[in-house]
Amino acid sequence: MQWIRRLTWGLAWAGILVSSGAPAAPSQLVRWGTVAWAAGRATAAVGEGDRIELGLDEDLQRSLEQTLAGAHAIAAAAVLVDVASGQVLAAGETGGGRPSLLMDAVAPAASVFKLVTTAALYEKTPVTPRTIVCTAGGVREITEEHLRPASGPDASCAAFGQALGVSRNAAYAQLATTALLRSDLVEVSDRLGFASAIALDARGQVGSLEVPYNDLDFARTATGFENSRLSVFGGAQLALTIATGGLLRPMHLSRKDESSEPEERVLSVETARRLRRAMEITVHSGTAREAFVDDAGRSLLGPIQAAGKTGTLCPEPGAPTASWFVGFAPSDHPTVVVSVLLQNPERWYRKGHQVARDLLAVYFRRRGVQGIKTP
Repeated sequence: MQWIRRLTWGLAWAGILVSSGAPAAPSQLVRWGTVAWAAGRATAAVGEGDRIELGLDEDLQRSLEQTLAGAHAIAAAAVLVDVASGQVLAAGETGGGRPSLLMDAVAPAASVFKLVTTAALYEKTPVTPRTIVCTAGGVREITEEHLRPASGPDASCAAFGQALGVSRNAAYAQLATTALLRSDLVEVSDRLGFASAIALDARGQVGSLEVPYNDLDFARTATGFENSRLSVFGGAQLALTIATGGLLRPMHLSRKDESSEPEERVLSVETARRLRRAMEITVHSGTAREAFVDDAGRSLLGPIQAAGKTGTLCPEPGAPTASWFVGFAPSDHPTVVVSVLLQNPERWYRKGHQVARDLLAVYFRRRGVQGIKTP
């Protein structure tokens, strides 16, 4: 099957849990060329002939692969995860070769890293969603002038709670400089997995982070302009942590009827709630609005309110432009997490949040939700 061949480059080397729940030994890697479907269930061979059952949903898997192929990106990857169980429902990537966008932190995290910075500000400083931040400029670049409060006729003042949804770079640069310690950002990023393997029954990394000491470089890092990288499964882990109210819930590719793995609290319930509210703004009035509402302002997902974070960054001239969306839906009682990355050419065809919307539409249509529209 075509989707198996596409998935192979990122996952053929990954060690998957056997059905007992213990990690597969390095010699027992899933042989993706042996994946077979029967009665809607996927199995694959590991080791010397044992087979494990994967929890992929066949219809969602096919839809995900078709949607990624239709994005016409240089490379692309996406994941859908069940919130309650951590079951990976669909996962795939296009582009060929290693490293894997799914498993390896090779793509710039871009503004998705603002989720980490926002969490650090709420966990470690007096900043709240009502904190007023006055800025001027900083839409596409951060310079020394953005590290301090703006004043005068060009200044714009707004509550910080709006900053994530519209990706207000200068607000993050200012608060990172005036309120956040380097050690605080490192600690919270570590809690969220940037120094760890993915909480998944396959080998991979959440992200990588280098935190400089210089004020301007630190502000640029906190804003997502540089020094952070993220895997697509890492993006899913960030979104799942927020969707669960601050718990690190393990994900699994192998099929499990229920999860019994221990969960660790890595964010307070209040911080997770604040992040969720800010991610709702992204979708209904922020950087992802054009993908989720029609020209009349009506939701393309019908009654489903999604929450998420976009990220767009070309790290250097001639490099692909990373187009991210990580999030979940419904935002008030999440059932599914989505993480999408497109590595787009200079003339792009689709954005990450458009692909994410289409995957969420397929997911909720299959669950009988009425009123979902085609863009």
